Amino acid sequence: MNKSKKIILLMVIMILSFSLTGCSLIDNVKLKLNMKNTDFEYLKQGKADKLVIQSTRDTSFRFMVTDKNTIKEVYELLSKGKVINEKSDYDPDYIFEIHIGDSVKKFKYVVGDYQSNKGNFYNDNKKYIVSKRLDNDIIQNLEISRKPRNFKNVYYESIIQVVEKNKALLNKDNKKVGIDIIGDVDVTKYQYSVDISDFMEKINDAVPNAKLVNKDREKYDIIVNVRTYGFKTSKYKSIITILNKNDKSETNIYVDCENNANTWEINILDKKPSTW
Repeated sequence: MNKSKKIILLMVIMILSFSLTGCSLIDNVKLKLNMKNTDFEYLKQGKADKLVIQSTRDTSFRFMVTDKNTIKEVYELLSKGKVINEKSDYDPDYIFEIHIGDSVKKFKYVVGDYQSNKGNFYNDNKKYIVSKRLDNDIIQNLEISRKPRNFKNVYYESIIQVVEKNKALLNKDNKKVGIDIIGDVDVTKYQYSVDISDFMEKINDAVPNAKLVNKDREKYDIIVNVRTYGFKTSKYKSIITILNKNDKSETNIYVDCENNANTWEINILDKKPSTW
């Protein structure tokens, strides 16, 4: 639908909102325009006992929502989801469980995939495109889930710099290279599929043969092993180890990052800093 048609449709809805009594006709117009769905009315009606949100990468990252106001906010977002035929190409980041008595409805949610015109909130029966507010206003506002500020830029960029610095070694003899961030358990709950995909594209610019390790470490000749040892407001540190199975070598690289005046300085060091 082009921009002019969207404007016309919005004008029609606005005119209806002023000329019609009640909301039912307006809702019917929105339904016909696929700007609303009625699949989550049970949330509005207060039938859901709780919502459970589970990270797909961190099994310990599971939290429960019972607050009626929060459940109502989730309803407002889901009811505005556009029904679509295809699901996202990315792996889901969260599993949503909606508990209604003894019944549980499960959905998968992909954070960050809002513009591909594919369902980012879905199950086997239905797919929806939901607003990024589901992450920004609901998940990120739950204290337990807050992602460290600038996580994406600091975390992934530091690994990319290490890989680029060692790309001659990693590209030598066309070895199979695995990038292991899945085992970085302290931060897996902050790793999202869309960000990982962008990250691996940049890694492959430097090392075309590199793949993401996913419980298949044994098939790689060289593994770039990433382990975080603290991510605070002004400090991030990690050890990135390059493990070479062929010559049994192990090289530790130290990532020491500091935030000064809201600007992160990424330092890649061959020796462990004395301040650690």
